[in-house]
Amino acid sequence: MNNYVELKPLSRLYAYFSMGLGIVFLGFYFFEEQLKWWQSTSPKLLPIILTAYMALAVTNLIRAYRDVPATYESYQITLLTEVLLIGFLLLYIAPQQWDLALIMLLNVGLASSLVKQRHGYFLAAMATILVLSHTWVHGDNRVTDQLLSSTLVSVLFFLEVFVIQGLKNRLREAQSEAKASQSQLLSVARINDVIIERMQTGVCLVNESGRILRINRAAVERIGEYTAGEQIPPAIEERLRFWMQYQLQNHDTIELSDTAAGSIIVNFANIDSHSVLIFIEDKDTVTRRAHQFKLSSMGRMAASIAHEIRNPLNAVSHAAQLLQESPDLQQDDTELCNIILKQSSRMEQIIQNVLQISRRKTTSLQWIKLDNWLENFKTEFEQQHKVPLDIDGGDLDIRFDPSQLHQVLWNLCHNSVAYGHAAANAPILLKIDEHSGHSRLRIMDNGPGISPKEQEFLFEPFHTTSAQGTGLGLYIVKELCEANQAKIHYRNRHAKKDGADKGACFEILFAQSS
Repeated sequence: MNNYVELKPLSRLYAYFSMGLGIVFLGFYFFEEQLKWWQSTSPKLLPIILTAYMALAVTNLIRAYRDVPATYESYQITLLTEVLLIGFLLLYIAPQQWDLALIMLLNVGLASSLVKQRHGYFLAAMATILVLSHTWVHGDNRVTDQLLSSTLVSVLFFLEVFVIQGLKNRLREAQSEAKASQSQLLSVARINDVIIERMQTGVCLVNESGRILRINRAAVERIGEYTAGEQIPPAIEERLRFWMQYQLQNHDTIELSDTAAGSIIVNFANIDSHSVLIFIEDKDTVTRRAHQFKLSSMGRMAASIAHEIRNPLNAVSHAAQLLQESPDLQQDDTELCNIILKQSSRMEQIIQNVLQISRRKTTSLQWIKLDNWLENFKTEFEQQHKVPLDIDGGDLDIRFDPSQLHQVLWNLCHNSVAYGHAAANAPILLKIDEHSGHSRLRIMDNGPGISPKEQEFLFEPFHTTSAQGTGLGLYIVKELCEANQAKIHYRNRHAKKDGADKGACFEILFAQSS
């Protein structure tokens, strides 16, 4: 197919040359009495040869415009026949017309562009034999001069094949490089299209009048069902005019009540003098991203502070222990030492939690048979807290880091004991089931639950409603779940038909099994 594309233009050029040459030959034949160009030694044979050549030229022209594959091999016989016909004219029909040798020179040059290199040299060799044969057969007292002319023409046959084949190879290489570059550019363009289409940020390309040239899926979700060729919403267009005039970004929100996003934030960037790129963000997404950055910064700062506090804290705790061992210590002073040690221990636990967040170990996912694993966990927890765990559910397999799963459940169950009124007569329920294709584990107690106001900040670091709490337990639980491709949610239990809240329920949705 590549040869087809490459040879079609050359074949048409050669067909035009053959047709033009055939017409010139016929013209010289019809006006032979006036021009005396042919000076034919076989007047009866000349029109037959010219007719054959003209038929061959017409065949070349028809084939050049037919929508069929063209290959080097398909031209070899035709081109060789043309060279032989012109050589026959030179040898036997018009031996006095040396211009036919020069015409053959043009013919071989064009023909070599349609065949492979070795076939081009073969045509040059055939033309050389015909020209040299003409010199020997029809030589006269100027044999030496004619031999020199024939030799020069013969050298030119090979030289032009060498030059044309070299140029053709270079053109073919250039064409291959151009095709490769074009293919690469198309691949890059397709990749860019996929990336832009799948970006979470809304991207809209508009011209200077605000008409949409390109818009991705995220932008459609934020501004509505707009397509290329339509005008952007008036509120965004007004902001665009302001930016084009003053080159100042306005980060105030734009309210679009008729879209799912509602509030959006837009930014602009110049592409060229006639087009502008608009980045469209959902306000909630921007706020959440800023909040996450703030929490990350707070975590790093807290870890740095915790590391600096640990050494003096250890010194205080050690001094209190030494003071407590003194035999002369009064009862009141002993109680003060106990308070110091207790609060030092609490601060050490806070430091441990903060450092755990900043130095979290790499998650090692393993297959866990959940019901068996929970039985072992139940035994350990009940021995330490004296609070029963009831396990309800079937046999499910999950992928989770076992040590991190232990930490998650220990924190949740400990909270049920501390804040959910879990006791010997009020067990904690661990319910296993499937939900929306996910394995699910629910940890439920019979305590007062959590108020809607507190639920909003439930998993944020350093947020606590207890004087004894650190505000890091549930944040660590959430981080560990996400590290294991799981999600944790909270909802209050509804134990009564009237919908009254009774107890807390933490729900863990594990990653789908593949």
